[in-house]
Amino acid sequence: MKLNELLKIKYPIIQGAMQDVAKVGLVAAVSNAGGLGVLASGQDTPEQVREEIHKVKELTDKPFAVNLMFLNKRAPEIVDVVIEEGVKIVTTGAGTPKLYMPKLKEAGIKVMPVVASVAMARMMERCGA
Repeated sequence: MKLNELLKIKYPIIQGAMQDVAKVGLVAAVSNAGGLGVLASGQDTPEQVREEIHKVKELTDKPFAVNLMFLNKRAPEIVDVVIEEGVKIVTTGAGTPKLYMPKLKEAGIKVMPVVASVAMARMMERCGA
C-alpha cells in the first residue's frame, strides 16, 4: 500500500513537527494542500493540545497528525487527549511509544515514530508501528 493511501492524503508528503512552527495555520494549510500536516505538541499542556486540535479541525476536514514528544512529562495525558479527540495519526519523538502503543493501536491510531536508523525502525515496527 502506498503511503498516501495508508494515510488518506493526496500526496505522500509529511510536514515536520517543528516546535513552535508546526502549529494550527501550517498544519491546516499542509493538510488542505493534500499532504499530512503534523501538529507539534512539544511541552504544551493537554489543554493546549486539545485547543490546538479543535482549531485545526475548524480549518480542515483533511487528515492531520499530532506529534507526541515523550520528554514532555504530560505525555500520558496528551495521549489520552489525542484519543479522545479522534486524531487518527500520530508521529512520535524524543522517546519510544512502546508504553502507549497498545492504547493508541486499540483506538485505531496509526503510529509513525521518527527514528534515526534502520535498527530503530525495526525496533519500532516490532512495537507495532
